[in-house]
Amino acid sequence: MDQMGRARAGVGFAGISFNRNLSLTHHRKFPSSIPGYSRDLIVWLPPNYTHEKDRRYPVIYAHDGQNLFDPATAFAGVDWQLGQAAEKLLRDKKAEPMIIVGLANTMARLEEYTTKRGHKYAAFIIDEVKPFIDKTYRTLAAREHTAVFGSSLGGLISFYFAWWHPEVFSMAGCLSGTWMWDNAAAIRFVEAETRSAPDIKIYLDHGSEGAEGNQAWVYRSMRDALIRRGFTAGKNLAYYFGLGDEHSEAAWAGRVARPLKFFFGLKGAW
Repeated sequence: MDQMGRARAGVGFAGISFNRNLSLTHHRKFPSSIPGYSRDLIVWLPPNYTHEKDRRYPVIYAHDGQNLFDPATAFAGVDWQLGQAAEKLLRDKKAEPMIIVGLANTMARLEEYTTKRGHKYAAFIIDEVKPFIDKTYRTLAAREHTAVFGSSLGGLISFYFAWWHPEVFSMAGCLSGTWMWDNAAAIRFVEAETRSAPDIKIYLDHGSEGAEGNQAWVYRSMRDALIRRGFTAGKNLAYYFGLGDEHSEAAWAGRVARPLKFFFGLKGAW
């Protein structure tokens, strides 16, 4: 069900470039000794970042970075419009300002976004990317201000990141998470876990059309498994059913404001 065509690697020259139209900073070919290859980081800063020089901000680490902000690099030319969604929430006073770090996928997307190389990908973000972001930008580095999210397999690995490393990530946004991967291994993992559930917030959603609608019971099974483990809807668990939505970038663009509000919403916004 996952769109494997989205796995094309980011391109660009080494160093930093600025896209003024999109208010993005690109850290091209960010090196890594953990996976052993580089990838682009795309950083979105809230509009007030340059003016409020003493303020620090929570951070979202988002997978499939090419698809988040720019239709020129997004799969099928459709991006999530993530920056626009965040700006609208700020204008409407529905969320606190945040920094968003998009992590470009690579040709190893399938392995990194599953348990095949998921632990190594997590180590890359925790040990290499996050220290760089915390040093370069005015972040709130503690776990309670740090989120991870993605769609499809990106949603799957976001769940694992927060569950494996609650000391780093306190929030996981899982848009159309691929819970059926490896015979629903993530659901079985939750059901078989004997330790107390970590202190994290999880956002789940899916659409009603195509494969997502046909397998709606799988998405609901993940929700119900988390509830049985002690998660409470509206408190540390959110679930949304996107009527008319398919498994696509356009659908995620239409829903992406919801996890932002759930994680960083001002009082009364959610």
